[in-house]
Amino acid sequence: MAVAAATMLLTSCSSSDDTSTDSAAASADILGKKNPAGGTPVVFGVLNLESGPVTFPEVLKGEQAAVDYVNEYLGGIGGHPIKLVSCVTDGQPATSTRCANQILDQKPVAILGAADTGAGAAMKVWERANLAYLGGMTFTPAENTGKNSVQFYSTSQGDNAALSAYAVKELGVSKGAVMYTDDSQGKSTGLGVIKPTMLNAGAKSVKGVAVPPAAADLSAQAAAVVQSGADAVYVNLPNGCSNALRALQSVGNHAKLLGIGPCIEPKALEAAGAAAEGLYTAQPFEPLDGGSKDAKLFNAVMDKYAKDTVRATGTLAGFGSVLNIQAALRKTDPSKLTTQSILSAFRTGPDHHNFLSHPYTCDGKQLGKSTAVCNAYQRIYQVKNGKSASVGDEWVTAGSDFTG
Repeated sequence: MAVAAATMLLTSCSSSDDTSTDSAAASADILGKKNPAGGTPVVFGVLNLESGPVTFPEVLKGEQAAVDYVNEYLGGIGGHPIKLVSCVTDGQPATSTRCANQILDQKPVAILGAADTGAGAAMKVWERANLAYLGGMTFTPAENTGKNSVQFYSTSQGDNAALSAYAVKELGVSKGAVMYTDDSQGKSTGLGVIKPTMLNAGAKSVKGVAVPPAAADLSAQAAAVVQSGADAVYVNLPNGCSNALRALQSVGNHAKLLGIGPCIEPKALEAAGAAAEGLYTAQPFEPLDGGSKDAKLFNAVMDKYAKDTVRATGTLAGFGSVLNIQAALRKTDPSKLTTQSILSAFRTGPDHHNFLSHPYTCDGKQLGKSTAVCNAYQRIYQVKNGKSASVGDEWVTAGSDFTG
């Protein structure tokens, strides 16, 4: 999975009252004129992973900030406010199933994707109820292939596949190694996405190095990477990236560093220190300091509604999903919303504007067998001087090198 370059935030630090006033005025201009929604709310259900060793509370916080904005400034959907009804999951299928059934009792018009490694179980509930599943982060095959699923950003598959192919074709990697968490999610990504994509792209070999989920000392695994002779190591450890990078440094690793989003969160970069220097990641979003209209809007909205929330890939995926949904359905009378009409709004026509990302086209042909993915394009980032920065402005994909 991926978590975005939260180190690239638009920030303004000043003790000047004039500067603060100017900043507030600029944010007001970006937000636009208020157009508040009213009447009966349009209900979307949300399941989000917020209990257990790996959690993503920022996804729902990003979604709620976006909902607050579209309800206050963009007139919601058909003039009616969007309302999120949520349930906290812990990554276990049984919990996700229970949550999904609880959400059904709230009569949602559709499901807003968030972050849930137990989503495969919940998707069965949504499919039986014939509900559309829209956006969020994609952690399971069910989200990527569901018949009623629409995915604007490909995390776990598209990002890791794109970086894997990029490493071989652009960085000249011949022998790879991948350190992955020894659980179902880690194996799915490490051995099901990263390894085969690197091989398909032309790597001669890729060594898999399993890491126990609760491991603190990764020196043995790091030594195994160095002994393999790999010229690039892919760190696919959401909960242990900093430990892995420090361990690799301590055993004298000279291979190129590839990684996932959690590796470049501010706390992770701080913990890794110099060991993270040179690390490449792939993200489905433009840089937040790039000056685009979407980047300015995201930062202004987050400053207004969720200032203390980390601005990571999960935040962006949740926020952007809400903006994309509102853009597609904004003129629709809520009483006319059906699963068929909702899905048609996204699946009709190519190159829809995709918030802070590459345009999306929901034709089932964007990422291998992942027919629900509407956009597989990514931007490449690299850590330099302790910060993650975009490597150029090109969008890349794994193309035919990813067959999953």
